[in-house]
Amino acid sequence: MTQNGKGIPHAVADVFVQQLEVEVPTPETDLFATGILDSLRFVELLAALEERFAIEVSLEDIEIDDFRTLSRIGEFVAGRQVRSRG
Repeated sequence: MTQNGKGIPHAVADVFVQQLEVEVPTPETDLFATGILDSLRFVELLAALEERFAIEVSLEDIEIDDFRTLSRIGEFVAGRQVRSRG
C-alpha cells in the first residue's frame, strides 16, 4: 500500500473504483458538485477509508471540504495516519 503524500490520492482513487464502483476523472474533480459523492456514498467512502488506511474518522473530524477532491481526501488521510502513529 502506498503511504507517501503523492501515492495516497492514487490509493484513494482505487477505493472509489473498487469500493464505490466509480472512476473519478481527475484528482481535482469536485466530488460533490459532480454528484460522484452524495450522503450515502459519503458514508460508504468513510467506512472504506477507515478500512483501507487503518484510520478512524469521528464526526468531529469531518469537514466536507476535506472530502471535496481526491487530493483533499489524500491530505486528510495522510493527516490521520500521522496522528495515529504519534
